[in-house]
Amino acid sequence: MSEGHVGAVDLTTPDAAPEPGPSRTARLPRAARLAVARVPAPVLQGLLAFAIYLTLFLVVYGRAVLRQLGAPELLQFFTDPNFYIWSVGWWPYAVGHGINPLFSASIGAPHGYSLGWATTTPAVGLLMWPVTAVFGVLVSFNVALLLAPPAAAWAAFVAARRLTGRFWASLLAGAAYGLCPFELNHSWQGDLNLTMIALFPLMVYLVVAWWDGGLRTRWFVSALALAMAVEFYTFNEAFFDMTMVWAGGLVIGFAVAGRGQWRKVARLARLSGIAYAAAIVAAAPYLYYALKHNQTTALARTSPEFSLRLVRLVLPAADKVFQLLPLANYSNRLGWWGLDNYVGLPIILVLLALAAAAWRNRVSRLLLGGFLLVTALAAGPVLYLGGTPAFRLPWAGLWRLPIARSDEPSRFIIFIALVLALALALWLAIPAKATVASRLWQAARWVLGTLAIAAILADTPTAAKSVIAVQPGQHVKTEHPVDQLPAFITDGLYHDYLKPGEIVVIVTGRGNAGMVFQAAAGFYFRIAGGYINQSLTPVSAVPHAVTGMADPSRVADQTFEDYIRSSGVGAVIVEHAWELPWMNNFSRELHMRGTSVGGVTLYPTAPWLATLDRPAR
Repeated sequence: MSEGHVGAVDLTTPDAAPEPGPSRTARLPRAARLAVARVPAPVLQGLLAFAIYLTLFLVVYGRAVLRQLGAPELLQFFTDPNFYIWSVGWWPYAVGHGINPLFSASIGAPHGYSLGWATTTPAVGLLMWPVTAVFGVLVSFNVALLLAPPAAAWAAFVAARRLTGRFWASLLAGAAYGLCPFELNHSWQGDLNLTMIALFPLMVYLVVAWWDGGLRTRWFVSALALAMAVEFYTFNEAFFDMTMVWAGGLVIGFAVAGRGQWRKVARLARLSGIAYAAAIVAAAPYLYYALKHNQTTALARTSPEFSLRLVRLVLPAADKVFQLLPLANYSNRLGWWGLDNYVGLPIILVLLALAAAAWRNRVSRLLLGGFLLVTALAAGPVLYLGGTPAFRLPWAGLWRLPIARSDEPSRFIIFIALVLALALALWLAIPAKATVASRLWQAARWVLGTLAIAAILADTPTAAKSVIAVQPGQHVKTEHPVDQLPAFITDGLYHDYLKPGEIVVIVTGRGNAGMVFQAAAGFYFRIAGGYINQSLTPVSAVPHAVTGMADPSRVADQTFEDYIRSSGVGAVIVEHAWELPWMNNFSRELHMRGTSVGGVTLYPTAPWLATLDRPAR
C-alpha cells in the first residue's frame, strides 16, 4: 500500500471523488443545469450535508427547544443556561454602548464584576448580534444552541470530505463528531462555550487543503489565524487545549512523516506559528485585561471528577447498557461524572482496525498518535485509578498556567471525538475491488462503521429531558409551565415601576434569574448578585445577606437591613411562579409592603427603610 493512500483513497489529492453522472441533472431545465454546473461538487455536497444534519437534529433532538424559541427552556433550576443567555446579550450591549465588555457594572451591583475570567463567549454574542437585535436575546440564544451541533457536524464533514473525497463516509464522520454525547449533553445544559466546536475540524480542513496544494500559503495563514483568534474569543480554555493538541500534533507529524516530508512539516509548523502569533496579537487586549485582573481564587481542576476516566470512553449511562445489571451497577457506581466522555467501543475499534490495515500509511499513524496524545492530556495533571490518585503525570505543570488553572482536562474529549470521526471516514472510504472477497470486506467495514454511529447516537440525549419547568421536589405556587419569563419582564412593565439603572435583587427559585431578567429587559436595570462562575460569585446568584432571610433572626434581619442601606438596592423582586416558601419572609418577617404585578411581587426598599428610620412614639 502506498504512503499516500488508504486503500485507493488518495490523501494527497483528497478531492478526487467520483464524478457524478450526467443523469443526475439531465432532467433539470437548461438554466438550472448551467447553474448547478457552476457550483463545485464539494460545495453542493457540503450544503446537502448541512441540510441533513440540521433536519435530523431539529426533528430528533431539538424539538422541545424549537417549539418555544422565545422562552428560556433549559434547566431553569440551574445557573449556567441563564448566564449564557445574559452573555449573548451582554457583548452587543457593551460594544454598542462603548462599555468595557470585560467589566460589568450591570451585575454584582453596586461594585460590578470583572469578566476577564468568565466564559462569556464574546464571539458567539457578536455573531448573533443581528438576531438579538431583531428577535431578542432568548431567541438568539436558542437559535445558537440549535445551530451549534449541525454546524460542528458539517465542519467535520468538510474536513473528512477533503481528506477522503467520499460523501457518505464523510457524512457519518460528521455525525460522529457533531452529534457526540459531549456536544449534546452540553447543548442541553446551555453551555454555549462548550458546544461551539466547529472551528477545530475547519482547522483540519485548512491543513489538508494547504498540504495538497489546494490553498495558497497566505490564505492558509490568514484563515488559520482568524480561526484561532475566533476560538480564543469563543472559549479561551479551549484555546489552551487547542494549543496543546496543535503542538503535540506537529511533533507526531514529524515522527510519522519520514525524511522526505520533514521539510514540509517544518514549513507547516512555521506557518502555524505565524498564524498562532497573529491570533495572540488579536487576543492581546483580552489577555492583558485578564492577566492584569488575575483571579487568584480560580478553581483548580485537579480532582478526579475533572479528569477523563478511561472506562467512560466505552461505558455509557446505566440506562443505555441493555439492562445488563453488572454494567449498569458499575456505571452507577462511577456516578454521572464523565457520561459526556462516551464515544463507544465500535469507533475505537475502527481506529485500531484502520491502523492495522494501513499501518504504512502516514495519516492512519498520525490519527493513532493523535488519539493517544489527546487521551493522555485528558487524563489531566494526575492519573486517577478508581478515583484514587496513582501518580503525577509529566505534563502536570501545564495546569499551573493562569489560563489553564480552571481548565477541565476531560474536555480534551472533543479532540478524541474528532480523531475518531476522521478515522471513521478513512475506514469507510477504502474502496472495494471487483472481487467477492473485497466486496464482503467492504460490507464488513460498513457494518462496523454503522455500528459505531449507532452506539454514539444511542447515547446522545434530546432536549426533552432538559426542558424541565421545576426541579424534582421543588415547590412552586402555580401548576402551569413556568419556563416563560413573567409579564413584568416580557411586557415591559418594569418601565412603570423601576428607574433606568436602578439596582434590584431578583429573588426566585429559578437559577440565575436576575441575569436572564436583565438581559431580556435590555439591561434597563442593574442587579445585585448574579452568577458567573463558582470561584467568583455565590452559586445561588443572590447576595448572602438576602438569602439569609431564609432563616430569619435578629442578626439576619439586621444584616439584610445593613446590606440594603449600603448597596443602594431600590427594590426586591420575587417571581411568583418560582417562589419558595421562605420568600414570604420579606412581608411576613420584615413587614415590607409589596405590589403584585405581572407575575412578580415588587418590594420597594425606600418606604420600608423610612419606616425603620421613623422614631418610635
